[in-house]
Amino acid sequence: MAEKKFYTKKEAAEVLGVCSKTIERYLLSGHLKGARLGKAWMISEDDIQAFYDAAKEETARNLEERNKNT
Repeated sequence: MAEKKFYTKKEAAEVLGVCSKTIERYLLSGHLKGARLGKAWMISEDDIQAFYDAAKEETARNLEERNKNT
């Protein structure tokens, strides 16, 4: 069984191309899942992928909707 990979806020920010503060906002709002270990956040690779996929789908829907309205 493969081990699950976890990222810190900083590492997740690098993967997603945003700043650590944005990752914290996503975590606190529930848009991105993660677990707190003391003061640190740990975010699984699966949760980062799920967040990325959801954001990509939302962007596609928004573009489709915008194209309908033009």
